[in-house]
Amino acid sequence: MNQTIPGHVGLYFGSFNPIHLGHLVIANHMAHYTNLDEVWLVVTPRNPQKNPNEMIGQAHRMQMVNLAVSENEKLRGSDVEFNLPQPNYTAATMRHLSELYPDTLFSIILGEDNFDRLHTWKDHLELVDQYRILVYPRRTSNQSDDMSESSEVKVSRSHPNVEWCDAPMISISSTYLRDAIMNQKDIRYLLHDKVLNYISNNHLYE
Repeated sequence: MNQTIPGHVGLYFGSFNPIHLGHLVIANHMAHYTNLDEVWLVVTPRNPQKNPNEMIGQAHRMQMVNLAVSENEKLRGSDVEFNLPQPNYTAATMRHLSELYPDTLFSIILGEDNFDRLHTWKDHLELVDQYRILVYPRRTSNQSDDMSESSEVKVSRSHPNVEWCDAPMISISSTYLRDAIMNQKDIRYLLHDKVLNYISNNHLYE
């Protein structure tokens, strides 16, 4: 990234496989309705909690993110994890970014479903103690007790570094979109037009 680095950045991590309007609505809301200067959509090459066989190449996913945010001055794509050890752990990425940009205050943007699983993440206490966590609601959030996944206690919803954001929800899943493309269904209005054209031109997910 060669642009001027703003003072307060929200990091929205994801596989973005593909990026869809649900992602963009959340990112744009956080950029304009919180005190963030910018939101960076961080493309994760290899999420340890997702099946790598379902991922298309990271370069394609990065290009789709760049196309989707190209007209929004408060959003930008980030490939910072591409050159970090894989699988990618958020805590390691945060350490790297904090060292790279010591004058920038970083916050982490999470969906409610991921927040409820945060206690299963590597070094999750470090994340909660050192960074503000901006949480947006998800209708698919599973708030049942999943302590069998980890011996750690869930992160308190009232933790001082956790901020709940009343962001609009668009219930679209990347899995749904991949299946729809594979079955030659019409998915216009669910993706940015530039992303839809990129997928079509490159015959992705077919």
